[in-house]
Amino acid sequence: MNQKIKNILTIGVVISVINSSIIPVFAGETTGNLNTSEASLFYGKTKYDSINFKDVQAVAGKKILTLEEAINGAVSNSDKLILKSKEIKLYEDKMDLQEKTNDYYNAISQKVYDFPYDKLELQEKQTKQSKDFMEEQIASDITNKYNDMILKEIEIDKAKRTLEFKKKDLEFMNGKLGLGMATLNELNDAQIELKSLQDEIIAKENSLNNNRDYFKVLTDLDIKNTYTLDYNIDYTKFKIDGSIDEYIDDKINKVVKYDAEILKLTKDYMKDLKDDGIKDVMNKEIEKIPDKASYVTANADGTQTFDSGLYALKLMEYQQKNLTQLNGCEEYLNGKYSADAAQVKLDDTKKNIKNALKESYSTLLDLENKIDTLKEQVNSTNTKLKFAKAQVDMGLMLQNDYDKQSVESEELDTTLRKLVYTHNNLRNSIQKPWILSNE
Repeated sequence: MNQKIKNILTIGVVISVINSSIIPVFAGETTGNLNTSEASLFYGKTKYDSINFKDVQAVAGKKILTLEEAINGAVSNSDKLILKSKEIKLYEDKMDLQEKTNDYYNAISQKVYDFPYDKLELQEKQTKQSKDFMEEQIASDITNKYNDMILKEIEIDKAKRTLEFKKKDLEFMNGKLGLGMATLNELNDAQIELKSLQDEIIAKENSLNNNRDYFKVLTDLDIKNTYTLDYNIDYTKFKIDGSIDEYIDDKINKVVKYDAEILKLTKDYMKDLKDDGIKDVMNKEIEKIPDKASYVTANADGTQTFDSGLYALKLMEYQQKNLTQLNGCEEYLNGKYSADAAQVKLDDTKKNIKNALKESYSTLLDLENKIDTLKEQVNSTNTKLKFAKAQVDMGLMLQNDYDKQSVESEELDTTLRKLVYTHNNLRNSIQKPWILSNE
């Protein structure tokens, strides 16, 4: 449970890092093989807002793989979910076995407690819930990996276009060198910068290929050869109506529902054990060992015979009875303490998660304000870039310089996309805090 809290707080750290990268740069217009697509944002069934992002057009011969299809592929391909189904079957079998055990104890007139069967029943329900949670954890993980590949594709595309601009700059510099308008050192520096960018592109492509390979392992879907990713984003502002505490308490109670129920069941069982004789054992003296004299018989000839066999059986009965009572007391004491410790841990966990989720919600609202501000910057810088385009048309700016400015301006689009991805991830963790589990 502590890991869940750490994961929630980690998201806040990621946001602070992303926020620090926000700089007022131009938002580029369509260049090269790019087009502008509108990602519609919905709140309920009502269109709420929209953000314009630049998309790389679908690669010829490849089908667009939606995020939903990728998630479905990962769920269908998950060995962990298969194992969870087997775990559910295990508890069902254990419940059947416990029923037979209870029948046996009833047959020999021993007291039967409901606790063992009831606990198994709760564990079965908890495992079914855990399987549902695991599906949503898989969906969250695939979403993050899907979005990460999109960001890497965007970065590689921008780097490749920047490389082309730098190649043109190098050609211009070669011409300037012949006219004495550039130095050999400047040319060498430009060549080194070009080589460095080429190496960076290769490294990013290798990383992306590794991501694609692992994505295929998880989903059984081939991003390299068969599919291309969908760049559209759904961005929904999130607001908790009513009491924040009640909303978060409801989510937390869902996470710990069966832990709490098993704990209550255990406490009730401890009370039953105490009422059924544990307290009496604790308050009375240990019975005296059987008297050997009771197993001595006087013979007619004046001798005595000691029935060692009967005494041994009585001694075994004495030992079993007293040891069972003492062991039962020890188990009761350990069980009672474990239940008390579990209660403290459960309460502490609920408080910590609640505090982390409230902090996350505050961060989320602040993030939405930053997204709104960035959208305004996009609109403003697009206008400025149109002015720059007009300068190109009038011959006041070189086309290559404008193209470079356009690519540089897309950093704002990328930053906005990162913030939206982070927002959606954080919103999802507030709505479904169980996705942060490492189970």
